[in-house]
Amino acid sequence: MGANVTVCAVVKCNAYGHGVEECAPALEQAGARWFGVTSTDEGVLLREAGIQGRILVLCGLYAGEEEDAIRHQLTPAVFRLAEAQAIAKAAVRLGLSDRIPVHLKVDTGMARLGLPLAELESFVEGVHQLPQIEVEGVFSHLASSEVLDDEGTRQQIERFEAALRTLAARRLRPPLRHLANSGAVVARPDTWHNFVRPGLALYGYEQPTWHRDGSPVAEVIPLPLRPALAWKTHVLGLRDVPAGQALGYGGAYVTPAPARIAVVSVGYGDGLARKISIASAGAPETATGRGQVLLRGQRAPILGRISMDLTLVDATRIPGAAIGDEVVLIGRSGEQEITAWDHARWADTVVYETLCNLSKRVPRRHAW
Repeated sequence: MGANVTVCAVVKCNAYGHGVEECAPALEQAGARWFGVTSTDEGVLLREAGIQGRILVLCGLYAGEEEDAIRHQLTPAVFRLAEAQAIAKAAVRLGLSDRIPVHLKVDTGMARLGLPLAELESFVEGVHQLPQIEVEGVFSHLASSEVLDDEGTRQQIERFEAALRTLAARRLRPPLRHLANSGAVVARPDTWHNFVRPGLALYGYEQPTWHRDGSPVAEVIPLPLRPALAWKTHVLGLRDVPAGQALGYGGAYVTPAPARIAVVSVGYGDGLARKISIASAGAPETATGRGQVLLRGQRAPILGRISMDLTLVDATRIPGAAIGDEVVLIGRSGEQEITAWDHARWADTVVYETLCNLSKRVPRRHAW
């Protein structure tokens, strides 16, 4: 990546479940000068953690948050002229002489947040009447950056370029222009402009790049990433049960033979998806769920339904399993590895949800 491209480290949703109060300082120490968050609350938390860099509030401000955002030197996204006007009024109330930087988000096709392109001209006219506001950046978000030949992505890129031309024609040339998320950082250098917003990739997970027909893109070289997170717990109890024993809530699993069951100290209250413990529709009651853990370097299937605090796993074929043994939910044990991608596949979801669902009651221990 060129030296003229600024990296905005996206640390929203508790740094994608990794612990923002520890991850953000580590990223700043590594050279990050911009951070992306969802809300004012997340931005304030970064300031309280000692972050000195710029903080971009990607989803903008709620009404009434303007003064708090200004005091904490947060840079809000705006999607409507009324939001820029509210920030300007807050600056006047605070008696500030410096202009407040904002980043204008335009909607190029996702139909979520963003100023419709048809309203660009009226926005520019209005913002030129606000001496308290500096439109420092303009950005949008790609819906399918990982699909290299996606027609919708091509159209989004073209619309963003058209928006830049419209702004320039009306004497508004924001110095920062950004479109690229993690997928585009890896595979679409034409979208980098001079500012990029990696999120998932910061934590060691790369979104695979493919064609619309589902085939992989051979010419895109994967980044040498390693997952930053391991999720571990321990065996809380062991129990030998006979054949025909119903396990857990609803007796969703019935042992077909004598078994040794390990009670593991983790549950959906910690972010372990309950869905991965439930057998597929139509499966017999004795069928195992989809999820597994690692115990003494071996895979141990989850049995029965995951509860809020506890999970049952089959330790029958794991010699020497004992109370207090480490149990790996994400990470390596011996030659075996389970990743967040595995959890996402078992739960039929995306890796983002798997990571972001790790609850705050799970202790984070950081080392760098």
